[in-house]
Amino acid sequence: MRALRILPFLFLLLSCDKGLSPENADQKAGFGGTVTFIGNWNSAAKQTYVVAFKDPLLSISDFSIFNLKFVSDSIPFGSNNFNYSTNSENAVLSNIEFGDYSYVAVAQTIRDTLSLDRNDWIVAGIYTSNDDSAQPGILNIPQGTFIENVNILCDFNNPPPQPPSEIQNLLKSFFESKKSDE
Repeated sequence: MRALRILPFLFLLLSCDKGLSPENADQKAGFGGTVTFIGNWNSAAKQTYVVAFKDPLLSISDFSIFNLKFVSDSIPFGSNNFNYSTNSENAVLSNIEFGDYSYVAVAQTIRDTLSLDRNDWIVAGIYTSNDDSAQPGILNIPQGTFIENVNILCDFNNPPPQPPSEIQNLLKSFFESKKSDE
């Protein structure tokens, strides 16, 4: 008789073992990391953000709201390090889903308001997937996965190529050097 009274409690304990824990909930896809700043900030910079574009920035028209998928909360002026996450409640824009992201960068503007005019922005740092600081890395986010350590270095003394023209020039140089090697 005593065993019959204990049996429902044992069943309850075994059936609730991590069944409702946060680890088993669907994880929201996204990414995050740390931005590290080296050198002196541009005193005219009024806004600094981590941004992510889905498709490559090959022309001015690629700076569109349709291609822009993430804008972090504003990075405080003069920061040495800044931690960000696409799942932050403070993000200006976060429309991250699984898939490839062609351009993740830190951008600054001297404007007081946000704009999608390419001329208003200077790229201060880019995410790279290898040691080449001049080439943007493609970030792949598998379904239901949050990628950590998408770190970006902003060296104000050695800024990355500015898209789209400088990236196109790099690609052109790369392909021309490949042809000359053949």
